[in-house]
Amino acid sequence: MPEITVLTHPVGGGSQSLYDGHYGVTRSLVEGLSKLGVDFNYNPRKDRDVGGAVVVLSGIDSLQQAIGFKQAGKIQKLLAGPNLMVRALEYNNILSSREIDVCIVPSEWVKTAYEEDAPDLVGRIRCWYAGIDAGYWQPDAGRRKERQVLVYWKTEPEDFYKSVKKLLKGRGWETVRLVYGKHSREEFKATLSGSVFAVFISRSESQGLALAEAWAMDVPTLVWNPKELAAHGREYAIVSSCPYLTHFTGQDWATLEEFDKLLAGIDTALQTFKPLAWVITNMTDEISAQMLLEIVRN
Repeated sequence: MPEITVLTHPVGGGSQSLYDGHYGVTRSLVEGLSKLGVDFNYNPRKDRDVGGAVVVLSGIDSLQQAIGFKQAGKIQKLLAGPNLMVRALEYNNILSSREIDVCIVPSEWVKTAYEEDAPDLVGRIRCWYAGIDAGYWQPDAGRRKERQVLVYWKTEPEDFYKSVKKLLKGRGWETVRLVYGKHSREEFKATLSGSVFAVFISRSESQGLALAEAWAMDVPTLVWNPKELAAHGREYAIVSSCPYLTHFTGQDWATLEEFDKLLAGIDTALQTFKPLAWVITNMTDEISAQMLLEIVRN
């Protein structure tokens, strides 16, 4: 019996793709555990192959089945998350089931939101982030253009993007825009390869894998971070569009005036950013998998 079983669909339920659920999260954990040499399996076909600890990354039906395993004494530990639901009270508060030992969320602001929605989860939530495939996301300095900037646009009106573009142009930067959900992974990587830095426009991110992919390409990010969100039937007490941004990987800004000030000093700031070094030290697949392994064992 393996030490850990990773589920994104019920045992014996079949799989539609190599990495079900959130592709980036599932891929990172499965490949990270493999690189660490951990005794685990992923979406086994038979109940007898389920390990002593089960991590349900996604799929409410998977979670319901795993709760049944715990009730029947077939497994010892059950971890749930981070891609099961938006709000912790969904699906009849299934996350509050006592059979769940640990609820996994991608970042601290999501942890706060879950605890506000489901107070029963206080003390049972741990933050865990997925890692980056450092073998794929790596810089190609020979393709970098001297004054190119990627603008990664996920939310907000067209006028806001135009204002950002105008400020960049006024400081001598040429922009390439990619719209969330309308580009391939290869196109994202190629655009990052040619960019000196990137500007991200997104009102909130539970983790921000695209940011980490940019950092792995040694591209620092200037991230719009208004720290305000009214969505999913509630207002959030705290929120972030860049939960793992550090002074090594870039800077955040809330207003266009702040953004323009950052651009005024960007040539100096670029000398201090070390995004690739930060990812290699903090957010590879192996590091991420080791973090989850420690949560399981402790």
